[in-house]
Amino acid sequence: MLYNPVSRQFSVKKIVADTNFLLMPLEYGIDLAGELQRIVNGPLTLLVPSVVVAELRMLAGKTGRRAAAARFFLQNLEKFRKHFPVEEIPSNGTADGWILKHAWKNGFTVATNDVPLRKRLLASGVPVIAMKGKSKLDYL
Repeated sequence: MLYNPVSRQFSVKKIVADTNFLLMPLEYGIDLAGELQRIVNGPLTLLVPSVVVAELRMLAGKTGRRAAAARFFLQNLEKFRKHFPVEEIPSNGTADGWILKHAWKNGFTVATNDVPLRKRLLASGVPVIAMKGKSKLDYL
């Protein structure tokens, strides 16, 4: 278990994913399910805020690489669920704002590749999983 500076315990089993994290399989060729299982090394649940799902759907309707990555994730959601539970959780506001507020409050680990969000989460003592190198995930 990881702890923040004020000794609040965090769960490594509930991982909140942001939009750009879910785009990584197609953008960078990363096996998210395999990498998450490797680094968590135990049962986990991937939590996807509803605002992130809305962002993915909006992106999927556009053209370009990020749009293709969003469509890929949405079309392959059931494949992720074969590895571990994936839950859409109700959220509101901006994705980053919701994640910042609720990750610390609920003891979630956050999976993101968004550098400004990572910095803010780490400064708050929230455990972060992000891309390390070109094909691996790890805790920061």
